[in-house]
Amino acid sequence: MGGDITGKTVVPLVEESDGTFHLNFQGQEFQKISANEIENYQTRVMNAGLYPYRVSAPEYEALKSDEDKVTELFDRLMIERLKRWAKIAEENLTPLGIKCYWTGGNDDKQNVLDSVESTEHFVNLDGKVVTLESGHEMLNLGWSNPTPWSTPRECVEEELETKLKPLTVQVKDANTCIFNVHVPPFDSSLDIAAKLDTSFDPPKPYTEGGQPIMIPVGSTAVRKAIEEVQPLLMLCGHIHETKNASRINRTTCINPGSEYQAGVLRGVIVNLQKDKVLSYQFTSG
Repeated sequence: MGGDITGKTVVPLVEESDGTFHLNFQGQEFQKISANEIENYQTRVMNAGLYPYRVSAPEYEALKSDEDKVTELFDRLMIERLKRWAKIAEENLTPLGIKCYWTGGNDDKQNVLDSVESTEHFVNLDGKVVTLESGHEMLNLGWSNPTPWSTPRECVEEELETKLKPLTVQVKDANTCIFNVHVPPFDSSLDIAAKLDTSFDPPKPYTEGGQPIMIPVGSTAVRKAIEEVQPLLMLCGHIHETKNASRINRTTCINPGSEYQAGVLRGVIVNLQKDKVLSYQFTSG
């Protein structure tokens, strides 16, 4: 699981004095929902990767006027969800002897990630180089270069290079190494996104002929690291709209893309020999 693993929105399920609920979900307002029905809406919100939160109407009004309380609530819900995933992983993966390796991404808050301890089968590898059961080394980093949204774990290219360098020097055999780095390499066809005008909030795409102008927005530091080390495989994410695979010299680079807003989880299954990528298959569910 390669980053941006926490949700971006809390969805209040507001209980009115008559016992019914209302909520705004994916741009649609839902009113007069009975107590029996609200569980279904809560599940829909959770399946979209968001955080449902039941609250009374007076509590909701109080929250809206207190940014600190909103931040505290958001952090608590993110931590609870990650801990729940760790429990699910242990229950379901222990009988199979399979580990789920994960990192945070640029959207994930460091204090939230630090609050969730790794378990035997739900292992945080961020900022580490480890050897997998297959014998492949895996280098892991969840940070990104700057974005228009000033996310919690982004930095300038020079700093990203300083985060990568202590990891790349640990790689013993590039021929069998996997880079698990959240941000794609610059100008790799895995990093194409709309050019944004940051004078608007939220940023607005520049257009030409009625169509958004698309540009490469990946990391030059990550591309430099790939060109220097030439690992076997590079796995990335970050740019949701660019599901693709490409090569940089000998390195196969893959971005499975993302459709979390539609409740779709995208991934990729890669079939490896020791020093060869045999095949890969994009997945969604």
